[in-house]
Amino acid sequence: MKYGFMPALMWAAFRGTFENALRTELNVFNSKEVMKKSHRDYRQILADVDKFEKGSRFLVNILSCAMLSSVLLNLEQKPTVKQVQNYYRKAMSRNFFMRCAAKRSKSYTEKGRNALKAAAKKSQKITNPYDWKFTIVDGETINQYTATFYTCGICRLMTKLNLSEYIPAMCAFDYDMAAMNNTEFTREFTLAAGGPCCDCHYNYKGKRGMKLK
Repeated sequence: MKYGFMPALMWAAFRGTFENALRTELNVFNSKEVMKKSHRDYRQILADVDKFEKGSRFLVNILSCAMLSSVLLNLEQKPTVKQVQNYYRKAMSRNFFMRCAAKRSKSYTEKGRNALKAAAKKSQKITNPYDWKFTIVDGETINQYTATFYTCGICRLMTKLNLSEYIPAMCAFDYDMAAMNNTEFTREFTLAAGGPCCDCHYNYKGKRGMKLK
């Protein structure tokens, strides 16, 4: 399978909360059967996605998108966008691994910010249509920055799967993920809504950040 052990690890780590949220948020009571069928489609979806470069920051994003998409493709009743938003939010935010990952962000350290900028610079040369091109601009302190995205793998994949109406349901989780790390998240535009970019503004509310020159 592409990406080594990561797809299998992602499925194993999130299967439980995705299955539980099927029952609590979408009233799907044959959730085990749905997840079994979804696992098959999850692997097929990823088989058709261009391979990401080793160490890509966005591999988990495309894996979670493939996981949600595989579930949506196996539902007997078509859910609303709001229902999918609530479903994805619960499936992700109630997951132990997701909460840990959100709180371990290094973007508000000098070393982490430099790594983020290096990744942004490298992204300008990507040719994979399922990856993200973006730029990073510092705020007044290390606790603030803006990430501007000009391509989106989620938009690409869900559009290909005829699930584009549900892209905003995934986008909404950006606010929840930031909140888990005590970060204020705002944006004006999204690619999913036809905007020129996704302008993502982060303002960490933790320890006082040093002033940037």
